[in-house]
Amino acid sequence: MELKTLYTAGQVARRVRELGRKITRDYHGEPLELVGVLENSFIFLADLARAIHSPVRCHFIRSETRDIRDPAGYERKEIFYTPEFSAAGKHVLLVDGVLTSGVTMDFLLKRVGLSQPKSLKTAVLIDKPGDRKLSLRPDYFGFRMTSNKMVVGYGLGMDGFYRNLPFIGTPAESKRSARRARKPARRSKGRKR
Repeated sequence: MELKTLYTAGQVARRVRELGRKITRDYHGEPLELVGVLENSFIFLADLARAIHSPVRCHFIRSETRDIRDPAGYERKEIFYTPEFSAAGKHVLLVDGVLTSGVTMDFLLKRVGLSQPKSLKTAVLIDKPGDRKLSLRPDYFGFRMTSNKMVVGYGLGMDGFYRNLPFIGTPAESKRSARRARKPARRSKGRKR
């Protein structure tokens, strides 16, 4: 598959360093718990942790959506995350690769918030506010995208592939479909009425 580069490796590295400096300033050197949501966050979290000049401890959690049937027989979706970690009295930064609908991040914020952290914020590499289902804004973001295109690279994958790319890209439009999109529609040769 051909990919179109949206953000080069250099642009990504520069932006992550900028975020690290801002987070360092905001937390004034206090210890920080970085909590990465697998799988999309692992490369972003690793580079972000190195760019933060404060003591950091890294955790990784996996979120999962399951279909649940309640006692009344109604089906609903429920989000779970594992493993649990102790956030009480700590500065916690939830880190994800991309924020799209906001449903999972909102759930994680509420669940982690129950343990009464000292502070609780979010950092995402890619923010896609156009796809948001909830009123949720990340506290820190690398890049904001107005399109809803699929993005890959720098930890973001498609069917598990492309996570190892050093840049962020999107599947390129094939030449054939691009030609079709540019070609004007033919008018039918019907009789005039």
